[in-house]
Amino acid sequence: MSKFIIYLAAILLSASTAVAQSDAFYFVQMSDPQFGMLEGNKEFSKETKLMEQAVKAVNKLNPEFIVFTGDLVNDWKDKKQIAEFQRILGQIKKETPVYVLPGNHDFDQKVSDEALSAYLDEYGYDSFSFHTKNTCFIGLNTPVIFADKKDEEQSQLVWMERVLRNSQKCNHRILFTHYPFFVETPDEADQYFNIPLTKRGNYIDLFNKYNVDAMFAGHLHRNADGSSGNFRMVTTSALCYPLGKDKVGFRIVKVYPDRIESEYYDLDNIPSKVNL
Repeated sequence: MSKFIIYLAAILLSASTAVAQSDAFYFVQMSDPQFGMLEGNKEFSKETKLMEQAVKAVNKLNPEFIVFTGDLVNDWKDKKQIAEFQRILGQIKKETPVYVLPGNHDFDQKVSDEALSAYLDEYGYDSFSFHTKNTCFIGLNTPVIFADKKDEEQSQLVWMERVLRNSQKCNHRILFTHYPFFVETPDEADQYFNIPLTKRGNYIDLFNKYNVDAMFAGHLHRNADGSSGNFRMVTTSALCYPLGKDKVGFRIVKVYPDRIESEYYDLDNIPSKVNL
């Protein structure tokens, strides 16, 4: 091979790498701030301190967007908890889009019509979809799935499949939920921390059918991951009280045209800059 051809190949490789890097971006996932949990709903000063620290850190990072994956508060009827969460949410830079999803504590156990209506009145939506730089993002209300609220689940399922069907020209499809569909393996036994097997298999089949790359969830209060086919299930620890070895923190997810990378950081070790 001539020196010219080698040089030209190097230029082309450098150019393609530059394009890939320019198309790359990152977002932040926070989960389970759960205002009121640490003091049994008596007060929430500790949760305030933790979330304000997280917001201060994320404001320096300037992510593409931020997603909170549920359990925003500990008691869905406590207006003071909700107001404090919303107050600190308002401290995030206005130019950074923020999305929230409901967790089981944001409703009552059965996800009653009253609780669902109250949530929608407060936040305006309980699911979402959007596109950023040729990646499709979908946020789901998983408490309605876990609670077997049939009409709401079926309506959401039809909507989700339509969005996934229309997203096949995207580089990636990424989902957000509160409940992990599974913690480590898709056939693991039913437990408080996953979606029941009677429902789980059908959803996972859909995720693989429509080439979903990953789902980012919370609820577990510790970090975990697993996979089924090409679908990866990533569970992120809590912003208020972790139950695993990781400390309180949040996840930074890097999205490249050809791959997705993520890493969890505790609040005392958040990087000052994210390199793509």
